[in-house]
Amino acid sequence: MKALQGATVLVTRPRRQAAGLAGLLRRSGARVRFAPTVRTAPAKSRAALDRALRDLDGFDIAVFTSVNGVAAFFSRARKLLRKKPPRPRGLWAIGPATAAALARHGWDGSRIPPAFTGEALAEAMEREGLRGRSVLIPRAAAGRDLLPLALRRAGARVVVAPAYSVAPDPAARRAVRDAAAAPRVDWITFTSPSTVEGFLEAGGEGLLRRAKAAAIGPVTAEALRRRGIEPAVTAARHTAEGLARAMSRWAAPETPDSLQATLLDALHEGGAMLRKYWGKARWGYKGRANLITEADHASEARILDVILGRYPRHGFITEERSPRRVDSDYVWTIDPLDGTTNYAHRNPVCCVSIGLSKKGRPFAAGVYDPFRDETFLARRGCGAFLNGEPIRVSEVRDLRESLLLTGFAYDRAERSRFYLEYYRRFMELSHDVRRSGSAALDLAWTAAGMVDGFWEFKLSPWDVAAGWLLVTEAGGRVTDFSGREWSRHADMGAQTLATNGKLHGQMLRVLA
Repeated sequence: MKALQGATVLVTRPRRQAAGLAGLLRRSGARVRFAPTVRTAPAKSRAALDRALRDLDGFDIAVFTSVNGVAAFFSRARKLLRKKPPRPRGLWAIGPATAAALARHGWDGSRIPPAFTGEALAEAMEREGLRGRSVLIPRAAAGRDLLPLALRRAGARVVVAPAYSVAPDPAARRAVRDAAAAPRVDWITFTSPSTVEGFLEAGGEGLLRRAKAAAIGPVTAEALRRRGIEPAVTAARHTAEGLARAMSRWAAPETPDSLQATLLDALHEGGAMLRKYWGKARWGYKGRANLITEADHASEARILDVILGRYPRHGFITEERSPRRVDSDYVWTIDPLDGTTNYAHRNPVCCVSIGLSKKGRPFAAGVYDPFRDETFLARRGCGAFLNGEPIRVSEVRDLRESLLLTGFAYDRAERSRFYLEYYRRFMELSHDVRRSGSAALDLAWTAAGMVDGFWEFKLSPWDVAAGWLLVTEAGGRVTDFSGREWSRHADMGAQTLATNGKLHGQMLRVLA
């Protein structure tokens, strides 16, 4: 049976531009309906484009960010120049569809970034060296400023030439009304933020509440979230093929090995974002002592791209976004950057932490330290591992011989005497006490036997979801301060005591 057999998919892109996506959906068994919500037209002012066309030899690089931009550029060139425009020495396209459109006009050999986003395009171009080079960007009149700003910061002289505009399609309201009256619509596809806005302006909010939204990439997904709609799928590869594939995977079966492979990929992709923003991320405060950085958001977005690209039906709970509660046995609990204060101050003690539960029970977990390249993994019933090697908790049995870890909650300024009293008692009774600033790493280190115990007040589920399974699968024990295991997700982390098991009773007596 085909993956989308019997499903009705509403495509919001103009019919001519969506032919490839529609064909892919039909081959997967779907019935396709069209409700184009936007249409393209020439830009109101093409003065900048006309000047650029007359002086194409003066540009080192041309950058195209959409198929529509290619079409509008060459249409204007034919009318203005009456001949084929000369190809700049450097040519970049945001993705394969845009590169193919350029090739059809005789401009082949476009460079393409590894991921088909403005961010990835800017990063790839920056690596080539841009200082002093002139760059032309023919694009939509209301395009994002991220790319030109990034290229200018890298030293390029950038000319943005509006070639076309995107406006709501006057026929959209009737098309959406007809779709809403149909017996069923299972999916609605969105290929740009403008299709999201056009669909909602045409009265499609009610239809979106009973159908699944599919976004071609993270920018489109974020446009949906701003309107209170969590996309069911976001394509991992931001193309029509990637979108169709993500929808087909909606009903894909989960296997333990594929789930763990997804966990590992998500950890490392999140860690790559932390390395990318290291020393460069801007940050602010969520509370008196609670920081948030650009890296938190970038890591979280990349992690969710990986997870939902493979398992779009799964739920998630994450630190920086509203939870997604769906009818699935699987829920991912994600901390995209644990140890944010350390990270913001360029102290490389931080990590990505992800726990996966199945029917409410911990199933798999991982903590990745991107600055030591250490990956801690665990699966229920299969043990715990560090970079592929089995790990076990320590053998220390006497509190006097133990090395302990702790952390202080965000209300530490108001309750410093309370927290320090526990610190004082453990410092007197143990060999010594350390504080790292990352609870997820504290738990991972406890699992690996690097320390013997850890306690902290007022952590959140995303701080401990991974570490809980790591410690227990390594032979240790995790409870609250009365010795009870957490029974509800909301209780996870409120009181956290993790030990090698042999010290648990001794530490409980101190905490009591």
